[in-house]
Amino acid sequence: MNVSCTLIQERVVAGEMLGEGEQTHVLACAKCSGVVADCLAFDALVADGLDSAAQVPDGFADRVMRHLDAAPARSGGWDDVLGKRWVQVALANVGVAFAIVNLLRFVFSTLVPTASLGGVP
Repeated sequence: MNVSCTLIQERVVAGEMLGEGEQTHVLACAKCSGVVADCLAFDALVADGLDSAAQVPDGFADRVMRHLDAAPARSGGWDDVLGKRWVQVALANVGVAFAIVNLLRFVFSTLVPTASLGGVP
């Protein structure tokens, strides 16, 4: 198989149109014509599969919606607690308080040793 065979086979697989010279090569070359035949057979299988798509029974969507409505609602757990607005606000405020404490601790941890050694007046 030469380079032109590889290029022609890649173009066939990609679905590109072949020029007149490439078409004559495909007719003369056994390997290239085999690839074209395989691609055509595969395309035919895919087209047949699309034509016989899955059939949805009548009333299927209604049955699914009734089943969803009848399903018990999940209650309790952390989702319910964390979903409440006041809990979210309280946790956000706790986070802000921790951030401020950590910031002050960092600032004072650099200033206290310096002041105790007679540094910054």
